[in-house]
Order: sequence, then structure tokens, then C-alpha cells
Amino acid sequence: MSNQYELIVIGLGPAGASLLYNAAEKGVKVLGIDKRREIGIPIQCGEFIPAYSELETLLPETPSEYLSIFKRVPRNIVLNKTRVVRLYTPYNSIYEVEFKGLVINRASFDKWLVSKAIEYGAEVYINSSVYKLDSDGGVYVKGFLNGVYKGDVVAIAAGASSRLLDQVGLYRESDEYNLAYLAQYVMDGVEFDSDIIEMYTGSKYAPGAYAWIIPRGGKTANVGVGIRYPYVNESATLRDYLTRFIKEHPIASNKLRNAYPVSMVGGVVPVAPPAEKTVSGRFISLGDSANHVIASLGAGIVTAVVAGVSASEAVYKYLNGEAPLDYYESLWRGFIGRVLEDGYKLRLAIDILTRSDLLIEYGMKILGKKYIWNLVYTKAPKEVDLASLIGRLARDLLS
Repeated sequence: MSNQYELIVIGLGPAGASLLYNAAEKGVKVLGIDKRREIGIPIQCGEFIPAYSELETLLPETPSEYLSIFKRVPRNIVLNKTRVVRLYTPYNSIYEVEFKGLVINRASFDKWLVSKAIEYGAEVYINSSVYKLDSDGGVYVKGFLNGVYKGDVVAIAAGASSRLLDQVGLYRESDEYNLAYLAQYVMDGVEFDSDIIEMYTGSKYAPGAYAWIIPRGGKTANVGVGIRYPYVNESATLRDYLTRFIKEHPIASNKLRNAYPVSMVGGVVPVAPPAEKTVSGRFISLGDSANHVIASLGAGIVTAVVAGVSASEAVYKYLNGEAPLDYYESLWRGFIGRVLEDGYKLRLAIDILTRSDLLIEYGMKILGKKYIWNLVYTKAPKEVDLASLIGRLARDLLS
């Protein structure tokens, strides 16, 4: 095999795999590299995405062709369809909003994208780790694939806080306030409403984030917790929080009393503003590596795919002398920049309430269902007036 490629993609999650697929479809000579032994395994997310009918409201700036992958997802990858998102406050008040969604088999989704890329001529190697990059596009690999390979463009889609970013002058998220750590079981024997996504708040179970029950179909569900360490004020581990949620939460424990774990995963998700810089020389970053995640929810599959498709368009034009590589930056910012920035603004507003369970409870009473709609659809108010919110909370608490 040749060691020279037009594009090398490092990491084949939704961002990297969608870039690989769309670039190969355009005729780009592309190499995909993933350190895992199997594409998509282990999964590190809740596997929930909006239904295609919701995407126009969620991502109004994104052209439909950049979302077309979601219209072509094979039926066997869709595990369940949902219609409602339900939020439980720390004191178990309930707020709901209608929102159509799909629970997908994330591993199968990633594999499908990679298989389509291979059909169009992409070369793919798994169980292979990139340990070094150099400025002329050199990619140093060890594992099943060994050696040095060169790319006219090199895309880093290697997950949150990948240290490869440091080597080429791209932004790497390191602020603990901007990183959420998750632990999740796939559980069988769960008792739930199969069409409702459930989110649980409260410092006892998910400090700085939330816990969830996401129905996968039948009696199986993704049951997980997320935490941010600056909000943790005890010596409990991430797994301790997950066990506590399953065993002790007054509502969730009843749904999970007969359930048992099938598998467990953990991971880290950026809940930060989008990276300020995603192009450096011949290198680009995308997906979690570029903070392409809606920070208020920790959701990133759809935005990762849009970034991947945007990158494929920019790389193709760059290779053909039609645009600078910086075109990638303008594309993704134009298509998903607003939702990512709004997600971060919402997260900052949520952080004020997250300081105590009582603040969350009273804050929700003040903000009401409209807040849940804004949260789910990632619509930050034009001015997030935090001082006004704090004042209203203080008056309510002191009255």
C-alpha cells in the first residue's frame, strides 16, 4: 500500500466516519484509522438523536443535504422511537416537552458509515493508534497498521481532549468545568414508558450534569449518569453515583428494581463552547475533538455528522484548488455554530442553578415548561439575564 493519501482521518466515530464516507464518495483518496478493535465499541453515549422532522427547528441554518445521512439510516439501526422528554427535578417535580426522537444502535451506525466509505474506496485500519503528528502531514501509527503515512489533509476526530491536538497547534479542552464524565449500563428488565426519554437532576446522583434512562426497546434501556468534578463534594466515584442512582433514586429505583446490567461503558464529553480554532496548517479537528457538542445536553451525534460532512466538502474543494482549508471553519460555524454557542449559554445559566438542589427546584418553578422547551431545542434567550434570575430566586426563597 502507498503511504501517501489526500486525506487521513484519525478516529471513526460519527464525525470521522461521516467525513470518511463523504470524502470517499467524492473520490478523495482517504485512509481511516481507529485505535479500537471494533468500530463503535465501546459506545460512549446515550444513543439518542432527534427525529429528522425535528432537525429543521433544531438546526435551521443547516442545509438539508448536510443532514441527509439521517434520512438514509437503515431501519435495523433504529432501536426505538420516542415522543417526549421528561425532566425530574431534585425534589421530583416533573416537566415534559414533546420531542420526537430515535434511539439508535450507535455501534451499528458508526459501522454503517465506515462500510459505505469502504464501498467508495476508503482504506480503513482498526486496532491502530496514532502517537505522533508532524507539520508536513506525517502520521505515525503503531498497532495493526505500522509506519508513517502522509496526508495532504489530516483530520483529528479522536475524541475529547485528544493530545494529538497539542502537537499541531489546535485547541484541546482541559477545563474541568467544561468536561462531563459519564458512566452507563445497558440494562435489561427495566420498567418504563417506551416512548419517553427521562432526565434526572440532583447533586446526590449527578452533580453538575444529569442522569438518564433512555429506552432502547423491549425492556432494555441505557441507564447512566454524568458528573462534572468541580461540583462533586464527596469522595464518591463515578460508578458510585451510577449505583446510587439505580438503587436509591425514589423514582428511578422503582423502574430499575428488577433490571440487571448487560454491559457498561464510560467516557468523557466536552460541555464547552466550540473550539476557537479547528484548522492549523493541513490539520483540522472535528466532533468531540473540536467541542462539536451541545453543551447544555451533552448531545453530539448530529452536530458531529454535520461537521464531518462540512469537512468533506471543504477538503474536496481545498484539494482541487477551489478554496482554502479554512473554508471548513466557515462551513461548520455557519451550519452549527449558533446551536453550539446557544448550548453553552444555556449550560452557563444551568450552572447557576446547579449550585444547589433547592436552586434547581425553585428555578424550574420560575422558568417552567418554556425552559424545558428551550433546553431540548437549544434556544438560548437573546439575553441570558442571569442577574435577574438570581434576583427572582432570592426573592422567592426569602419570602
